[in-house]
Amino acid sequence: MSYRLGQVRFNDYGVGHVCVAGFRGSAPGGGHSMRRFHFLPVFVVVVTLAGIFGCEQAVVDAHTGDEQAIRTAEIEAARAFNAGDIDGYMAAYPQHSSWLPPNAPMVRGAKAIRELATQLAANPGFEFHVQLDTVEVASSGDLAYLVGFYQLTLNDANGNPVTDHGKFVEVWKKHPDNTWNHELAIWNSDDPPF
Repeated sequence: MSYRLGQVRFNDYGVGHVCVAGFRGSAPGGGHSMRRFHFLPVFVVVVTLAGIFGCEQAVVDAHTGDEQAIRTAEIEAARAFNAGDIDGYMAAYPQHSSWLPPNAPMVRGAKAIRELATQLAANPGFEFHVQLDTVEVASSGDLAYLVGFYQLTLNDANGNPVTDHGKFVEVWKKHPDNTWNHELAIWNSDDPPF
């Protein structure tokens, strides 16, 4: 048995399709007969693609909980910092964390971060607020980055409040107990230099 295919046609979007004209076979009296087309290969492809996309969706769904955990931890840490609760703020920082502040050396380790955070929070005009933008968890599920915006107010040497607006990026790591902690934080100002 042989079959005859029409031409391949393309629509305005460049998507092609094959026009099946019919099959040559042994229909009574000769000529052409239409036979049932077997779609098993197509079915296999569709099922395979569904499985792939289903797995990807499962990974996305699994990371949704991680993204929410990071957002929650970041918001709680910022609230603690704004309230002067340095212990609550430092709960998100393991011993090997680092800060990369603008126009200053790297701050290495939780102890050094605590000292600087304590100095900032002790300023009479201190206020700290964050707005979270993006949280992206790696496919491995153990690393993530967070992008956001901050507003920091401090009193200057004359006691006048000065507010800085900027953006930040943080790297977070998931630990064996399924908690997330800061590994690294870098930020810079949107405001012109003084």
